[in-house]
Amino acid sequence: MAFRNYRWELLAASLTLTIALIHLVEANSEGDALYALRQSLSDPDHVLQSWDPTLVNPCTWFHVTCNQDNRVTRV
Repeated sequence: MAFRNYRWELLAASLTLTIALIHLVEANSEGDALYALRQSLSDPDHVLQSWDPTLVNPCTWFHVTCNQDNRVTRV
């Protein structure tokens, strides 16, 4: 019986981790798109220097506004 409970706990933990990782990848796709935009722009004053593609999401970037779900709403 204990083995059966352990399997359910392992399954639940695996599903939770998978959902969390999918959310992170989805959020980063916006960052990837904005970083590609940054690469195509001329930024002589380095205003967009905070646009770091290694961050989880672009909501901390200068001139980027996000909603409560960390989705980009305005640039």
